[in-house]
Amino acid sequence: MTGILQVSERVLMRARQLARMSELWRTNLASKRPAVTPGGPVVSLTSFGVRARTVAFTVESIAQGELLPSRLLLWLDEPGLLALPPPMLRRLQRRGVEVLPTRNFGPHKKYYPYVESRTSFDVPLVTADDDVLYQADWLSGLAQRYAADRDSVHCYRARVATLNDGRFDPYASWRECSSSAPSHRHFSIGMAGVLLPPPLLQELRRAGSVFEASCPRTDDIWLNLHAQRVGARVRQVHATPSYFMLLPGTQKVGLLHSNVEGGNDAALQAVYEPADLARLAAAD
Repeated sequence: MTGILQVSERVLMRARQLARMSELWRTNLASKRPAVTPGGPVVSLTSFGVRARTVAFTVESIAQGELLPSRLLLWLDEPGLLALPPPMLRRLQRRGVEVLPTRNFGPHKKYYPYVESRTSFDVPLVTADDDVLYQADWLSGLAQRYAADRDSVHCYRARVATLNDGRFDPYASWRECSSSAPSHRHFSIGMAGVLLPPPLLQELRRAGSVFEASCPRTDDIWLNLHAQRVGARVRQVHATPSYFMLLPGTQKVGLLHSNVEGGNDAALQAVYEPADLARLAAAD
């Protein structure tokens, strides 16, 4: 019976995914609504390979939000896609979405080309993932929390870091966050969306691209490390983690499983210095 229920749940979820994609496709065909408007945060994401063929659904879900970004940036490192984006993406470009070239920084492409391109920052940057269909209140939820607390990193999902004798416990053992209070022990998870305040963006620009040697596949670790270094705590938007609808088939080419199964542990060991660990051990 359990197996039948699980199959039924998967079938129902796939039907919901396809219905949402169909809605977004129809909207994309007909909409003249701008995808950006002055005053909002900047939203940035990247894509690659087969995911780049469907990322327009993610971008359209953001463009249909209650709050629109001031810029909506998609960074690509594939010349063919840059020269001829898929039709959905071309229609989004006409509504203000920017499809921009970048060197291949791996998952760091979602934020680093933006911070590298500027010398100062006066609005926050929100990172998004290319395999998520975001809800209408996704960006407005982050922006509202930022308006109330401009010193923190805001996110929809976080884990709680634990240490033993000054060393990290295995990442897979960290529990999900169950609080909306700020803490240096909270580690934001990029998939659901993360708002990075301007001081953190400035620090990421200063740090440069040395992540290529130390944690090329684990952008979450790098972002959380530098948030702690500038004193920015992490706050989850709600006391419980938020899960958003995924694009079907995209998880086969993601980094999530490899990072949870040891990749994040290696990155934590590589980038956290003794002073960082001491600061985190003493944090609330």
